[in-house]
Amino acid sequence: MTDAIVVGSGAAGVNAAWPLVERGLSVTMLDYGNEDTVYAPLVPDRPWSELRRGDEGQARYFLGDRFEGVPFGEVRVGAQLTPPRMFITADTEELTPVASDTFGVSESLAKGGLASGWGAGVFPFDDDDLTGAPFSRGEIDPHYEAVAERIGVSGARDDLLPFLGDCEAMMPPLELDSAAEAVLERYGSRREQLNRAGFHLGRTRLAACSRAHRGRDAHPYLDMDFWSDAGRSVYRPRWTLDELREFDNFRYLDRRLVLTFREDGEGAEVACRLADGGERETHRARAVVLAAGTLGTARIVLRSLDRYDRPLPVLCNPYTYAPVVNLGMVGRKARDRRHSLAQLTAVYRPNPDEPAVVAQYYSYRSLLTYKLMKESPLGYKATLSIMRLLTPIFGVLGMHHQDVSSPAKTCTLRRGGDGPDKLAIEYRPSDGEERRHAAAETAVLACFRKLGCRALKRIRPGHGSSIHYAGTLPYRAEGGELTTDAASRLHGTRAVHVADGSVFSPLSAKGLTFTIMANADRVGALLADELG
Repeated sequence: MTDAIVVGSGAAGVNAAWPLVERGLSVTMLDYGNEDTVYAPLVPDRPWSELRRGDEGQARYFLGDRFEGVPFGEVRVGAQLTPPRMFITADTEELTPVASDTFGVSESLAKGGLASGWGAGVFPFDDDDLTGAPFSRGEIDPHYEAVAERIGVSGARDDLLPFLGDCEAMMPPLELDSAAEAVLERYGSRREQLNRAGFHLGRTRLAACSRAHRGRDAHPYLDMDFWSDAGRSVYRPRWTLDELREFDNFRYLDRRLVLTFREDGEGAEVACRLADGGERETHRARAVVLAAGTLGTARIVLRSLDRYDRPLPVLCNPYTYAPVVNLGMVGRKARDRRHSLAQLTAVYRPNPDEPAVVAQYYSYRSLLTYKLMKESPLGYKATLSIMRLLTPIFGVLGMHHQDVSSPAKTCTLRRGGDGPDKLAIEYRPSDGEERRHAAAETAVLACFRKLGCRALKRIRPGHGSSIHYAGTLPYRAEGGELTTDAASRLHGTRAVHVADGSVFSPLSAKGLTFTIMANADRVGALLADELG
């Protein structure tokens, strides 16, 4: 019997496993483990502009062999996934189906989970963001530091420092591109006025290496971050998985879909189904760490405890994005050397009694203009001509809001009968929430207008589109069914712990992934103390 089973190889799973393995405990990781074996080998480690001008094979990885990279129909969750990233959501419609007409879902059965394609934004939570959690920012700070060193974080000590805090392990920031430089220059001349309005701007803190780190290269600035992982400079959980597999006390078992857990006097037994053949298999351990993603973990818990038809709360950051024209780039030559990730981050909080809105500025190029052409009211031919002229001054602004639980935001597991169980999701924000979001977006766009960025329109991809899911098994000191305690142990169990986004409620507007990793490290360390 192994000491601990970790379910899932994503951002939570590998970081929960690390302190357990490092302390010498035996760990088995169960994972489905899909990978891209088609497109990744085709993408050369060369700049985007060079590939667009001269690579005869570019259509395969830019558009896909079946044109799966072209988003037809309305904007939907996951529409920005490129063909080399589509393995991330492969098989989920069949194996982990969702029923909802109010909520779009992206789940993953990939090696590395959803973070195999995350935007790499690093947002440590402050004490306000941690409302409801059984620890303060000071208590989780050592785990933020441990994870920052493990994954490689780059950033600046600028106007965002009061909102993000410092980080000793932080590398120098990645270089800004020309468009972001123009925005930041304008901000510098208007800082005092914008700060009084509650608007603060700085470089995006990123899980990307600005120098060589743990066998990974410094970022190459090829502008291919949506298509490839050149030099492994941008963090993906499978880099940590590769390091874990160097330990003799760690075992990785893929091609397994975890179904249930069952406790007994000595620990717990986990049942899974083999992907190849469909046979059932069980594994035993003294403890189990569930890190299958917020919705995946909900399925496992509800099925294991036979809580079908029992609603759980569900949260997801409301999200809106706006194509913008960056007037600061008019007459300014754009540098070819750049990365594709968020260049700048803004925090808007005019009133300390109100939650912040977090906005990120992207310079739009390597996702290709056809991704946005269908949003234009003009015909495709006219739009293409205009887009070619606008590309150097074109940007995208993404805005995220806080989310809080309500009886109108739930997920419920329904028995599948002859097929897999289906997760039914109902998500209906109140009219008041939507009015507040719209008003805050208007204020954020007004601030960016002062920085020379004029929004062309607002696009709301639908509820669930931020892919920041949380709150299904929240921390509750007082206990209660389907909640977790301070050690992330599922109430009513002795050996089952939850290490992913399931435990956080309310959900801050800041991206959740870095805090999931830090909390997973905390959970792994607490469990190592308990098992040791």
